[in-house]
Amino acid sequence: MARKERITLFAACLLTTSLMLSACGGNNNAGNEASKQSTDSESTTANNSANTNKTSTNTDAEGTVDPFGKYDPPITVHSVRMALPADRFENGDTNENNVWTREYESALGIKLEYDWLGDPSGDSNKLDISIASNDIPDVFGVTTKQMNQLVEGEQIQDLTEVWEKYASPALKELGNQDGGLALKAATFDGKLMAIPKFGGNITSADILWIRTDWMEKLGMQPPKTMDELLKISEAFMTKDPDGNGKDDTFGLAISKELSGLTGFYNGFHAYPGIWVKDATGKLTNGNIAPEMKTALAELQKLYKAGFLDKEFAVKDGGKVIESISQNKVGIYFGANWYSYWPFNDARKQNPGMEWKPFPIVSADDKPAIAGVGFPVYEYYVAKDGFEHPEVIVKMLNLWLERAYGQTADWTKYSVSAKGTELFQYPVFQVFAPNKDVPDNYLAVKGAVESKDTSALNPEQKSLYEKITAFMNGDQEQWATYRQAGPTESSFEVLAGYKDTLLTTGYLGANTPTMVEKQGVLDKLQNETFTKIIMGAAPIEEFDKFVEQWKKLGGDQITSEVNDWAAKQ
Repeated sequence: MARKERITLFAACLLTTSLMLSACGGNNNAGNEASKQSTDSESTTANNSANTNKTSTNTDAEGTVDPFGKYDPPITVHSVRMALPADRFENGDTNENNVWTREYESALGIKLEYDWLGDPSGDSNKLDISIASNDIPDVFGVTTKQMNQLVEGEQIQDLTEVWEKYASPALKELGNQDGGLALKAATFDGKLMAIPKFGGNITSADILWIRTDWMEKLGMQPPKTMDELLKISEAFMTKDPDGNGKDDTFGLAISKELSGLTGFYNGFHAYPGIWVKDATGKLTNGNIAPEMKTALAELQKLYKAGFLDKEFAVKDGGKVIESISQNKVGIYFGANWYSYWPFNDARKQNPGMEWKPFPIVSADDKPAIAGVGFPVYEYYVAKDGFEHPEVIVKMLNLWLERAYGQTADWTKYSVSAKGTELFQYPVFQVFAPNKDVPDNYLAVKGAVESKDTSALNPEQKSLYEKITAFMNGDQEQWATYRQAGPTESSFEVLAGYKDTLLTTGYLGANTPTMVEKQGVLDKLQNETFTKIIMGAAPIEEFDKFVEQWKKLGGDQITSEVNDWAAKQ
């Protein structure tokens, strides 16, 4: 099939996909999550960064490719991404002109130009429209679904040789830390069609956040079981923990998208959105497991009893955040970086508010195990025919070196002295899987205990300084301590998950039927689960959902997933 015909074939579904580019682009939460991931500072050498007398061939006198070679004369490279809000910049910098765009040009001879910048405040399908019309930039970031569509449409090029020739030792080492799984997910018919945004999966596990100022006011202890957690939730609803004399507080916070429930489901040994082995050793989707039915039945009881916000079905994530700031929520399952956003902002509006992280709890005598999906959610691709696809790899080499290598300057390239998060600026980033937990957590904890910082890398040194500042009374560093501190931090919680974490059994790219049917299945699931929770449908409706899920493409997806597993 010709490329133009394939593009036309996929245009309809492309137009409905949401824009998803850099995780640094939208809210503080995404930025803070990205900020905590990096690579080993010892991986590259200063000699690799000496960019003098380089030509556009990126080779030295002996013809060896230099991973940091500078284009001379400079080249212009076009890309797209989500815009960063103006308050993310200082000293007159902008999305188009900042420390990283200048470093690309100074060190590599790459003039980066954005064809457009997506609006971070709303949903956008601009990239999907660009893909459908084949009006794409030279290099850019895409979702798994978009990568599949671009490969099928023959719109992007093979990066196998680019990776082998241009990836620095640090980048190759990072790419192999997961055993090559991320690279395999971007490989089609033996060709590496994209560079994955490598990352760690443990940091995506849910933890349990609780308003401990409320809990202590009511004379309650941290929960060790689901029953104890639900008793805390009941107390938050009935005992006026905010002391305003009104019946306006509730325990568990969820939104109409049913976000904020993964940790709750995990407590019932249900694993939404990931693939787990059944009794026969075959992979099955966690959304249709019997344990999910049990968890939904409990949520139905909680809703009927008033433990959940009666209006959750019409509240999006933004409205839930408002509820937190308005002093109405006491329990929230979610990410390790919630200390930065939304809790830090809420604390500024509510003096005395205190949130602390705890491990998820079990509904029975079996331990609660956190489940996580495939850690790669973005891929970097090069337009078919673009003359310099290697710029993706070279920009990643530079990111690792300037942020964590021998030439690293933390305040210049990562977080400025004023606290501006410069790490959000690079258009391409990759992260070491074990960087946050256990590496940074254990390194900083050890330094706090010994007061010896000599072994810390630049990021760890920065964390150490903020954490010790908080320990000495600096409340401005509360968010950093609650995430990465030696005790009562989300990193401490995640470190406890390290040996029991359940990772999805499917680590491949979206299967053909996922591309075609996943949106329909997700809509069916959200509608059914919402009705069950609200009591608008009996719990038996779950069984009908499973039957429909299978008929509408779930069985075919399951077959494709297990075919992939059989080849591994």
